[in-house]
Amino acid sequence: MVDVSAGLLDLLRDAPLRRPAVLELGSGTGALSVALLQVGATRATGVDLSASSVEVARRRADGAGFGTQASFTVGNAVDAAAEPHDWVILDRVICCYAHADRMVARAIELAGERIGITLPDSRGWRGLANHVVWTAENAWDLLSGGCRGYVHDLRRIERQLADRGFRPTATRHVGLWHIGVYDRA
Repeated sequence: MVDVSAGLLDLLRDAPLRRPAVLELGSGTGALSVALLQVGATRATGVDLSASSVEVARRRADGAGFGTQASFTVGNAVDAAAEPHDWVILDRVICCYAHADRMVARAIELAGERIGITLPDSRGWRGLANHVVWTAENAWDLLSGGCRGYVHDLRRIERQLADRGFRPTATRHVGLWHIGVYDRA
């Protein structure tokens, strides 16, 4: 698990007490979802665009003994059929999606208690650095056929969360990344 995801897992440390059902939009290879099961989540559901990542996530859950508690499907997180869960996780996925408002709105729609996010910080010196780094990465990706990344306005995302009743309960930074946990008021 990368440092940013591990930082989010640390902020979600009350999982053993709450025993949530977790939905991870943009779950990748399932490392965070499986880790949340290991620390007390009752079930984990993941949605990701990559069929190969979903297959790795399924094998990871089976290998950790959570095959019956975990479900991973291929799909666009914003459009995929999903039922509400206690917690919704957006770990390193908002930056891969051009329309952050839609991604966050989907998380709000599906989250009962909590939303956890990680994304490149757009504020202050971190924001300046991220804009330079991500612009350079995007130029390289354009030449090499990679996919574009985005530094979305964190203030706007937090206003969107606040307008729907989610308040920050824990935040931190790992390098240039913002990590936040937002609980429904």
